[in-house]
Amino acid sequence: MKNIQSFFIALLLSIMTASCASQQFEPVDPGVYEIEVDASHRYTISIPENYTGEKSVPLVLALHYGGHGAPFYGKFILTDMVEPALRELGAIIVSPDCPASDWTQPESEEFVLDLLEEIQANHNIDENKILVTGYSMGGMGTWHFAASHPEVFAAGVILAGMPPDNFLEIEWDVPLYVIHGRNDEVLPIDPTLAVVAQLQSQGEEIKLKILEGVTHYETHLFVDELKSTIPWMMEITN
Repeated sequence: MKNIQSFFIALLLSIMTASCASQQFEPVDPGVYEIEVDASHRYTISIPENYTGEKSVPLVLALHYGGHGAPFYGKFILTDMVEPALRELGAIIVSPDCPASDWTQPESEEFVLDLLEEIQANHNIDENKILVTGYSMGGMGTWHFAASHPEVFAAGVILAGMPPDNFLEIEWDVPLYVIHGRNDEVLPIDPTLAVVAQLQSQGEEIKLKILEGVTHYETHLFVDELKSTIPWMMEITN
């Protein structure tokens, strides 16, 4: 009898442990957190200092540049660029690790959209103030998500990101702000200039800021430029 009781107690503890392990921890207190969903899906999230859950706040998706380094690779763009630049927004900022070769791949898209839904389910998010931004590969991802999911995003800020080849086939419903360095040696500015000029001539809501003398790897020079877009973001989302 004692052996049977021990078996069922062990079985119950095993079930409880598995259940707890499957529940994704979603922080609500202010701070920066690294969250692992599984071995290939991770993200970093920043909860603003004054967040209590009583008032809805914006949500910013920050897409990292190319490369797949250590786990929580997306944390760098969050802590070094996007959070310092957009702190005044009082937004929750999430930066996933890209699970595929780039942000346009189906696996990446599915992970990002599921992640945004999860955050909205666990936090008080203003659904009219969901923004996307990213640098380099993340800038390309910003073009992609703004084009593919206008039902989700209110605005996008593209930092040194190459525009899509099929831009003329897209109905651009999401306002865009493009920032690109004149001397970008990795992703030259000329395609960006051509696409922005064409979209502006069609009456699309797109702004362009050229950074004179700035190369691709001078990412620190984009922080103040991203910060300067806050009035535009607030105007777009109000």
